[in-house]
Amino acid sequence: MKYIIGHKNPDTDTICSAIAYQKFLEKNGVKSEALALGDLNNETKFVLDIFEVAYPEKVNKLPRGAEIILLDHNEESQSIDNINDLDIVEIIDHHKIKLATDKPISIYIKPLGSSCSIIAEKYFDSNINISKKIASILIAGIISDTLFFRSPTTTDIDKKLVYELNKIAKIDDLENFSLRMFDAKSDLGDIETEELIKLDYKVFNFGGRDYGIGVMETTNKEFAFKRKEEIISKLKEIKNNENLEGIFFVVIDILSEKSWTFYPDQFCKNLFKKVFNAKEEGKSLFVDKLVSRKKQIVPKLENCLKK
Repeated sequence: MKYIIGHKNPDTDTICSAIAYQKFLEKNGVKSEALALGDLNNETKFVLDIFEVAYPEKVNKLPRGAEIILLDHNEESQSIDNINDLDIVEIIDHHKIKLATDKPISIYIKPLGSSCSIIAEKYFDSNINISKKIASILIAGIISDTLFFRSPTTTDIDKKLVYELNKIAKIDDLENFSLRMFDAKSDLGDIETEELIKLDYKVFNFGGRDYGIGVMETTNKEFAFKRKEEIISKLKEIKNNENLEGIFFVVIDILSEKSWTFYPDQFCKNLFKKVFNAKEEGKSLFVDKLVSRKKQIVPKLENCLKK
């Protein structure tokens, strides 16, 4: 049995690509299971519910020696808690490589807009039949990670794959479907503050120190702004509790392609303002066209903070 796991704080791309890859492996005679390293967000639940796909089991550890496939990530800090007790047999990702392994393994990295794009290519290249359900969730994963082609991570291949997959999925109006997805993502109700920050949150090591970056992609930025003071207070708490050098919470307006970043202290404010030439708006920092953590935020911070 091979266990397919995406990153912690799973998003739609990591869940949908894991489920689709499980089906791909099964069609090739490989027994596998897709797992989730955390609760599903509302967008992901919307996608799986509408296409009647079962939720993957949530875990934080696996038995020692279990064979795992890392999908949509390759950094230890973003992976399963006991990763060092497990046997990594494959990595499939669209991020840069960070993880070292103690033996040769299968690694497939491609600079596409989503992991679902990579899995879709595997299906098409192998001439393996794609069911309507799998085609639909692959489309959803690509739409989610590329913000329906608004993100600078988007490639022409991502766009082509969506339209090829939709010949199978037959989603009537992709633009409307994307808006329904984004609205579901924005419907956060009375979510706890720390959970809000960590819905889409990753820790990165820059210059030997850890920095947390949470992202909220939304069609309703006012939800975050109404809770700005409590978010800032919680950022301070997380920074101290997790011994972080810095932490940021970036609110991205999907439709206008603008972002506002909350920060816990003067150091974080000065750093973000310097790196991104951000403008102060109250207790947030505004940047136009800053919508991608992977393509825009992380590389610039890493370049500024490298040893």
